[in-house]
Amino acid sequence: MMLYQIIRLVFNKFTLTALIILLTLYFIIHSKSEKPSFSKLEIELIKETLLDESLRDHKTALFNIEDNSLQALGYRLFNDKKLSKNGDISCSSCHVPENNFHDINNVSHDVLGRDIKAPSIVGVSTQPWFFWNGRADSLWAQILEALENEHQITPEFTVNYVCDNYQPSFQSILAFCDSTQIDITEKFTLIGKAITSYVATLKHTWTRYDEYIYTQFIQQQDASHLLSYDEIRGLKLFLSRDHTGCVDCHSGQRFTNDSFFAIGTGIGSNDDRIAGIQKYKSSEFKCEDWDKASNCMNTRFMRTSGPDLKGAFKVPSLRNLRHSPRFMHDGRFGNLEDVLNHYTYPTGYMNDYVDIKPIRLMPHERKQLIMFLNTLNDPFVPAGK
Repeated sequence: MMLYQIIRLVFNKFTLTALIILLTLYFIIHSKSEKPSFSKLEIELIKETLLDESLRDHKTALFNIEDNSLQALGYRLFNDKKLSKNGDISCSSCHVPENNFHDINNVSHDVLGRDIKAPSIVGVSTQPWFFWNGRADSLWAQILEALENEHQITPEFTVNYVCDNYQPSFQSILAFCDSTQIDITEKFTLIGKAITSYVATLKHTWTRYDEYIYTQFIQQQDASHLLSYDEIRGLKLFLSRDHTGCVDCHSGQRFTNDSFFAIGTGIGSNDDRIAGIQKYKSSEFKCEDWDKASNCMNTRFMRTSGPDLKGAFKVPSLRNLRHSPRFMHDGRFGNLEDVLNHYTYPTGYMNDYVDIKPIRLMPHERKQLIMFLNTLNDPFVPAGK
């Protein structure tokens, strides 16, 4: 009798397991036969992420680097290794053009001697704060600090080198070199703005995702051939505040709201948003001191205190992550799977303040979310463009 009960128990257990597997397979197969749909709110959020239609045309050249334009000067300075203490690094050493301007060789770590990852600078010209902790409120101020700290050169050296070596080719742009009416600091600022003029031309490329959104929701034509079922399901998960909450921080054309959040990666850090605010206050290159007030609105809305600023860092863009060898401000994760694992089990959760709640995704949903993120990578050239 006891043997019969054991056999029956085992049989029932295996039957239940088989039933669960069959129901799971049925759900997956049945759900894939249904065309994913989007709510009105989801469509509005999606449209906000679409790049400008002008970027759909990949034939448009940025500028001719051989001419004597301000952008051409900025390009040459951006790539000039002699603008560094040892003459061995340039801006492009950390922000590699061929790899979406990511720091693929971990140069920032070697130069600074600490765990910090230089983020891609594509599309950053419109963001309000710079560096992971937002210690600069303009792109040109960020460039000047990088020259002084990372490149370890002084304003005097920078001005003298640029004026001696570039003035013959850019006489009108560098006319200030001979001026006695402005000091070295202001000349240094103008050089930073010249490099900014080049960086500002770095735009995100039109992707398969953009083409899908443009075709499906702007032209209102069927675009199911552009994204797979799993990629669309990944997009749905990305938009779901119940499943992931990704869209709360990664919104807009660059998939970032440019805010600062504590996600459990900055506990014990001396370089978080609080430190960034203090460094900004002591900076000699604040926008309001060198530019029109209308161009320097960031400080009007800057929060300077709060427990949520501890361990907080700037939200990065999710576009063109393919060339990024590491993720987070300190490069602690080597792939997107590790990133999702962190969001599933956030460091410091329930002990220190964090802005996120653990996400709960099935293994196949995690794969779908990553598949969607990969649609934001390689350029997509529409037919006839």
